[in-house]
Amino acid sequence: MQIAFFGLGNMGFPIAANLLKAGHSVTTAVHRDPSSALRLQELGGSIAASPAEALRGAELVFTIVPNDNALLGLFNEAFLSALPAGSVVVEMTSASAAAAEKAAALCAAHGVSLLDAPVSGGVKGAASGTMSMLCAGDRAIFDRVAPVLGDIAGKLCYVGEKPGQGKIIKSLNNLLSAINKTAVGEAWRMAEAHGVDPDAFFDAVSASSGDSAALRASFPKIRSGDYAPGFTVALMRKDLELAMSLADGMTLPLGEAVLDYYRRAREFDSEDSTAVAKVRYPDRT
Repeated sequence: MQIAFFGLGNMGFPIAANLLKAGHSVTTAVHRDPSSALRLQELGGSIAASPAEALRGAELVFTIVPNDNALLGLFNEAFLSALPAGSVVVEMTSASAAAAEKAAALCAAHGVSLLDAPVSGGVKGAASGTMSMLCAGDRAIFDRVAPVLGDIAGKLCYVGEKPGQGKIIKSLNNLLSAINKTAVGEAWRMAEAHGVDPDAFFDAVSASSGDSAALRASFPKIRSGDYAPGFTVALMRKDLELAMSLADGMTLPLGEAVLDYYRRAREFDSEDSTAVAKVRYPDRT
């Protein structure tokens, strides 16, 4: 299938690479830094001189950019006018529901369908093709593109007809992930203060009711102090702010507490989101 791909960041690049591995034709365009596009070209991808040229003949268009502003900035008139009639946009950005709704409306006005499809599973999941996709939009469109999505994801979750529902669930998923990562850090801080052996801590908790995906993924990083970035502190805070913006007057103490943690973790913004474990509040005296 002819695919145009926009957003070759930490998540986007391995996704585009997997599309190539599956036998699809993938074309991108350079926005700022050409290095990722050149790497994709080495794998068999193509580089167009502009987004409009990259869109020429595309049956599917994948987008995965940093945030709302980048998303709506991409969907400008030149981009929209170049979208081939009848094509489908698979929009994977971790953005707000409002941004997804606006992008979908803009596409519809140009005769193009948009599937809201944020992803979860981190860089490792993107590279291995085991990530999940949280898809919202017309069911017939989802069914039409599902075979291609299956080339890059281990789990396709259809979550509703309305674009934006995928973004909401992605934000809330990351809220839960952040709460769990922060809890792992607090629990280990207490265990360490009482002289508990780290191997004993991990082995016991991972075999007990306190086990979680966050424990298994985060504790090795916390223990070693290796916070090489996958999903960064800055990105997690952005997603937490998106999630908490959905509160609409509700009191959510856990959500508010973990967002405060990630705001205090700004000095670690370029590190893995697990680095929130390094945040220290003043101890009671």
